[in-house]
Amino acid sequence: MTLEERIARHVRMAEAYRDAYLRQGVQDGEAFADAWKFAEDGVYVSPYFTGDQVFKLSEFPSDTARASTLEATVYSLSFPDWKPASFNYWPSENGLVMKTRWEGHTTDGTKMGFYSYSFLETDDECEITRWETHVNDEYNAFLDVAIGVHGPFHGTGEYLEALERRLAESEVTE
Repeated sequence: MTLEERIARHVRMAEAYRDAYLRQGVQDGEAFADAWKFAEDGVYVSPYFTGDQVFKLSEFPSDTARASTLEATVYSLSFPDWKPASFNYWPSENGLVMKTRWEGHTTDGTKMGFYSYSFLETDDECEITRWETHVNDEYNAFLDVAIGVHGPFHGTGEYLEALERRLAESEVTE
């Protein structure tokens, strides 16, 4: 791919992510990952979600699209209008950075939100080689309401188990 093609692909990746969440389609299974391709040796890291562990995306215990759908479904139980309030992204030749302000209102009208920051590095074919996620401290209070517990979590299992527990408590099926 040329430089221009890679940057255009990174723009499509960011916009697919934004649009799927703006439409609130992710909780219904809408995938943004169609625009996202993972390198065979790609890794995911997040001090908040995986602690100091680095996971190969190919070995991730749960499919990325399923995990995103589960998360959005669970968040929407407490925050029915949860979605990006603002979204900025910066594509480059080797990836992109995304900054999202997530907000929603509880059923009693309380507005809560947080920022997430994603850093994606890609190879020459725009396959993701590294995906890194960070959140600000508002996320703890948000998660306490949304799932009844907050991180930081260690490994991918703790967070997914908390989401599944909350979903089971609400008697909603995926």
